[in-house]
Amino acid sequence: MRTAWVLPGGSTFGAIQAGLATALFESGIEPDLVVGTSAGSLNAAWVAGDPTVRGVEKLRELWRSMRRADVFPIQPTRILAGKLGFANHLMGNHGLARWLHQTLPFRRLEHAAIPVTVTATDLHTGEAVYFEDGPALPPLVASCSIPGMFPPVEIDGRWLVDGGPAAFMPISRAVAQGAERVFVLPCGGTEPFEFNPDRRRGIGSIATWPPPKRPPRSISGVNGAALGAAMVSAARLDMQVNAPRCELYVVPAPSVVGLSPYSFSHSGPLIDTAWRVARDWLPKATPVPAGRAVDIAGRPVDEGRLGITDPAPVS
Repeated sequence: MRTAWVLPGGSTFGAIQAGLATALFESGIEPDLVVGTSAGSLNAAWVAGDPTVRGVEKLRELWRSMRRADVFPIQPTRILAGKLGFANHLMGNHGLARWLHQTLPFRRLEHAAIPVTVTATDLHTGEAVYFEDGPALPPLVASCSIPGMFPPVEIDGRWLVDGGPAAFMPISRAVAQGAERVFVLPCGGTEPFEFNPDRRRGIGSIATWPPPKRPPRSISGVNGAALGAAMVSAARLDMQVNAPRCELYVVPAPSVVGLSPYSFSHSGPLIDTAWRVARDWLPKATPVPAGRAVDIAGRPVDEGRLGITDPAPVS
């Protein structure tokens, strides 16, 4: 079966995908093609460059070595300009571009060992834009350009931002490319995860389980949560549409509730936990059921919980 890996976005939680990919390779599940969005595009590119156990080992090392300054540089004047409305972003993307240039194993997408698709969003039309050939750096930077955080990237006359709003979980693209079996590697899930950093060293944040049920405390937090909810809803629909068209699996992943999406301090523990969760799940993995409403983990749910009801009979 032609197998695709689909890697959604998730900022620094992309470390999880390195752990999930390790478990898949160790189980002999190798991709024939990879499709990524945002941080998932970065992981997809690295996997496509060396789709082996050795390659994913290097990917784990990259995530463990990443630091906030590499990708999220603190520039007070730029942040102030963004807060005051004099700029459309808070951080420059030069750090990310430089880091990619130093670590990416190829310069053009078509030079990867297996086909790779990078997803971005057209800021004006809202359409998903897919890159499968040409220079690798610009579309990868565009795919990771979180709206408001990083500036839009112009490619061929189109202003592009993070691929998540248009195609957070681009399963349909993988199926359109001939995938008969699809594994989704999320950047977060529902498996318990606890992370207690060393407070004396001021490291990162704390994950809690079960997750607290309270709204974000800031305007930007609520806006971000609402955008995230919209992307999750679209991803559930994409799963329902494609479950009858392919053998579809969603690999379970640790919860990231309570963790900062801009800190890399939790990368190592997330990688290790994701690997264990996926390793234990694979022997009993079952595909997403066709014709059923599912949650973000691909599990069947009561359609009434989603506000779906049968239409009233016509008298």
